[in-house]
Amino acid sequence: MILITNSNSQVITIELQRFNPTPICLQDDAAHTPRILGNIETWYYDAIFDNNYSMACVVNVFHFLKTGLVLSGLFIYKDTHLLKCVRTRTPMKHFHGLHERPHLVLQDKTIIDAETIRSPKEWTSHVVLGDEKNNVDLRFLKKIEGWKGNHFLGDWLVAPRLEVSGNLTVDATKISVSGSGYHDHNNYPLFAPFFGKGANFGKIIAGPITIVWAQVIRKNKHVDNILVINTDDTIQSVPSNDIQLLVKDSMKDRRTLVPTKYELRVQKQDIDIDVDIQSLDCHYLTIPTVKYWRHHAKNTGKIRVGSRSEKVDSISIIDQLTFI
Repeated sequence: MILITNSNSQVITIELQRFNPTPICLQDDAAHTPRILGNIETWYYDAIFDNNYSMACVVNVFHFLKTGLVLSGLFIYKDTHLLKCVRTRTPMKHFHGLHERPHLVLQDKTIIDAETIRSPKEWTSHVVLGDEKNNVDLRFLKKIEGWKGNHFLGDWLVAPRLEVSGNLTVDATKISVSGSGYHDHNNYPLFAPFFGKGANFGKIIAGPITIVWAQVIRKNKHVDNILVINTDDTIQSVPSNDIQLLVKDSMKDRRTLVPTKYELRVQKQDIDIDVDIQSLDCHYLTIPTVKYWRHHAKNTGKIRVGSRSEKVDSISIIDQLTFI
């Protein structure tokens, strides 16, 4: 259930369906065969490092018939503020992705390469993006179970918690980094934005517990609310009617109301979540057909899953999309 307060201070309740995640294998994260009517395929990584740096990078592949466009972006942050941004726009003929495993080549340079290590559930992804002065060279190690599922916009794959190490280069100065990361991979029909209004995505880490939450908003303002909990190799999806995600504050930017504070509440026999999500800083990104805001957010509160109880006091990255 999601509760929304309208302009008359009335609370509107929307009942939603359940999201059903299933475990993933390495091939699920590989490039997909383009759809006949076109599709948008996206590989996204972010990381919060131990030295107050953070980063997000994304590769968007727009397929249509036999042509297309590839947009890549690298965003480096310090103390939650955007420090450097490197973006490219490349014709499809200069892009190649394997269908057997994640291996993406852009302009004859490998930018993402993943392979299994020790077991099929454990793999590492090598990500190299940016230019000569500002770039990343990072390895993301997946050790807990990832998952995939389908929502209104299309297919969604998530590796919710990754160990990250490597280097950032800022103004030609190399900086060694390590920390915690996140990865997702989306594959949507090209026409999906015409039927959807937008989406919000976030995550919360508390000890051994990892939560990924999302809202997918349709044109008719119906909301698909999603919350998936990882504890070790266990995946749980919370039914939508057990979820309360309230917008407690917002700002207006580019004629759009952008949430800046949420309250996330779940109360069940085996799950108790009481977390405030407060935006610390955000910036706007220009993407075709999308208004896009990225926030660094402070998560505070408490989570209980079964017999495990954890205090929440962490920073994460939230992405908010509104389709034009």
